[in-house]
Amino acid sequence: MNRGAGFAGGFVYTLTMTDVATGWTECLPLLYQSSETVLAAIQHARKLFPFPLLAIDTDNGGEFINDLLVGYCEHEHLTFTRGRPQVKNDQCFVEEKNRTIVRQVVGHDRFVGEQAYQQLEELYRALRLYVNCFQPSMKLLSKQRNGKKITFCYDPAKTPLQRLLLSGILPAQTQQELGDVARALDPVRLLEQVQQLQQTLFHGAVEANPFVSSTAVVPLRVFAVDQCRTAGGVLVKESSPDPSRGLPALYQEQEKRKRILGWRRTHKYPFAGEWEQITSWVQANPERSSGDIFRELQRLSPGRYQPLQIRTL
Repeated sequence: MNRGAGFAGGFVYTLTMTDVATGWTECLPLLYQSSETVLAAIQHARKLFPFPLLAIDTDNGGEFINDLLVGYCEHEHLTFTRGRPQVKNDQCFVEEKNRTIVRQVVGHDRFVGEQAYQQLEELYRALRLYVNCFQPSMKLLSKQRNGKKITFCYDPAKTPLQRLLLSGILPAQTQQELGDVARALDPVRLLEQVQQLQQTLFHGAVEANPFVSSTAVVPLRVFAVDQCRTAGGVLVKESSPDPSRGLPALYQEQEKRKRILGWRRTHKYPFAGEWEQITSWVQANPERSSGDIFRELQRLSPGRYQPLQIRTL
């Protein structure tokens, strides 16, 4: 869910599907949460996965546990299973990807409307190539307990694409096509596009956020895979201007303001009436220490300030 700080109102969702054996992951946005949108996203994801799906294992939400999805799995001869009843976050493989892909890239902001949905879709188009082709991970092979010490054994780190090619389940033609795609992409150029799409998406979240002032609307930025290719070792130049170029790091500024404005004071701020005076002192002498300023306040207002209050100055 890309809901921000609350559940009220509508917002864009993310459906995450990951293959347990290879780690290949597909993320798809949902304009709203329902059995119909989930089924449509699963049908689209089956076209994106480079191998056929044999089974689907979901959590216990009503968008998955319904006659529509169960009937679809029966018709397509897909094994349908679910997590343990009344156990939250029981899909460990998906929850891991939700943290490392969705939360770390998309963040915890609230995205609402068709514009945010389309921009999130473009971001996931770029992200699927970057994660599946260039982001290696280790898989746990075994763990052994010796008293209080537990020793974990992992396999060498591989990307999902490498695990898929080593599995031997793909036809030779499909293996060749996937290898050609990975070799044609420049990871640095691809990461740049991911970051540009990310900043444009964050700008859409800022528009509806009360903590950040409104700014000009940035048009939809489309992922251009041709700009991520290399031609004879030379990167392809951009043919169109970047609509998000020149934007500040809005997401970081937004998070900073959230933290500041979200503070709840448990007592009256002791320097509330002196802040203008303190500011003038700092502007007149920036090298003046906080201890010197605090002692000056104690001299001007005897008995008002206690020694420990210097920590709040």
